[in-house]
Amino acid sequence: MSTTKHSGDHQELTPQLEDYLETIALLQEQSPVARAKDIADRLGVTPATVTSALRSLAEKGLINYQPYSHITLTDQGRQRAQDVLRRHEVLSEFFGVVLRAPSRQAEDNACRAEHVLDPDIIERMVRFLSFLKNCPRTGQVWREAFERFCHEKPDHADCKECVGRCLAELYAPPAE
Repeated sequence: MSTTKHSGDHQELTPQLEDYLETIALLQEQSPVARAKDIADRLGVTPATVTSALRSLAEKGLINYQPYSHITLTDQGRQRAQDVLRRHEVLSEFFGVVLRAPSRQAEDNACRAEHVLDPDIIERMVRFLSFLKNCPRTGQVWREAFERFCHEKPDHADCKECVGRCLAELYAPPAE
């Protein structure tokens, strides 16, 4: 079974348990407490599966849970859930903004990748997204060109000319 461990974590969690924390956090944004039925509905699993996961999370001190009662995140659980949510948001934005993936595809892939990428890679993605947003030499033009490249599936015949133009622009002195 694969586990996810991120810097500063004292215990490993499976991707499935991270999904439960993420779901509980999202439900608690709408209501002060989460209910097992809502978790089952959101994750598309059986109540018995939810009960097993909730027991495991409670044993790890990440949620407050008693059978047939409301569920809340502990401080440690909230911190872990926020970490998962942040990773998801970064990946979804990276896949959508940088790779120009359709939003549903970006979301679905973020959901899978959030459990396996190292924190350093996530931070590099954050920095790259910031770079794209803030550097006057990148941004919309670059992203639109990449999207055209993906959709047109060029034969690369004009790549040499395009690379030459890009390098000339890259090394040109900044406009004042």
